[in-house]
Amino acid sequence: MKFGLVRHFKVDAPPLQGWVSGRQFNEWVRLYDAADIRTVEWNQPAELWDHCLCSDLPRAVDTARSIYSGGITFTEQLREIGVAAVSVSGPRLPVPWWLALGRLSWIFGHRSQPESRRTTSQRVKAAVDLLESVPQRSGVLIVTHGAFMKQLERELRRRSYQGKRMGHPRNGQLYTYEKVEN
Repeated sequence: MKFGLVRHFKVDAPPLQGWVSGRQFNEWVRLYDAADIRTVEWNQPAELWDHCLCSDLPRAVDTARSIYSGGITFTEQLREIGVAAVSVSGPRLPVPWWLALGRLSWIFGHRSQPESRRTTSQRVKAAVDLLESVPQRSGVLIVTHGAFMKQLERELRRRSYQGKRMGHPRNGQLYTYEKVEN
């Protein structure tokens, strides 16, 4: 069994500069989620894949449609792990700080985040169950998001899949994982 993971292409959203409030950060996240992508030439052979499963967020949908011409199944199960400001009425911080605080808050289970770590873990396990249930000859291409891909990679490795470690998932980069039979 073989899976190819691709992080959506880069998003064409205006960067948020300077020190911003939590409310401004949350609005920027909302706009980012709805933004278009910067389409680029994709040099990976799409015929390696029997099917494509994709997050239903616009940036992933547009990426999948530009790199795969076969049947695509869109699902919210492959969406990015939500991130939100820890406080909308607190201090003004640069966007990278809000992102870091949001991810740390998710790791430690802070109620400010849209999804708990436990819920994410359950969603990842269900996604891999879904992937393994798809009948295939060559494999399944998965188009999703960076933080979710890291969790997906962890679960695939737990289930004896092997592939090159991705570190920080790059936009439009293909990462392949194959089941190692013992």
